[in-house]
Amino acid sequence: MALSFDPISFNTPRSNASTYGNAVDLGKIWRTNRGQSFSPSDFIAQDIANKSAVETAASSADAYAMGKSLGAIGMVSAAEKQAEELKKQAEKSARKSMFGSALGAVAGIGGTLLSGGNPMVGALASKGGNMLGNLFG
Repeated sequence: MALSFDPISFNTPRSNASTYGNAVDLGKIWRTNRGQSFSPSDFIAQDIANKSAVETAASSADAYAMGKSLGAIGMVSAAEKQAEELKKQAEKSARKSMFGSALGAVAGIGGTLLSGGNPMVGALASKGGNMLGNLFG
């Protein structure tokens, strides 16, 4: 008998079950199933992002509305001040006109009387009195 250094081999028949068992990678199957399953942390993160988007939109709408209302208040206030100034100017102009008319009438009558009834002198005196009244009224 000759010496043989070949490893020992057993002549065992392979079954279909062992072939199929070697083809199944349970770790790979678990990782695939886990990767496609529900993730609570992803769900919570998306919920937080959605709520944040709603809050941001609401805050932006509030800020826009507040800005528009403050702008409108400013415009109304400026219009009120302008109206008050116009009213004061109109009152001042009316007082001058009234004072000028009164002074013009008095000067016209006085000029006519002093001139001995000459209406031309009275008309000139009236115009002069009117101008003085508008100037100092």
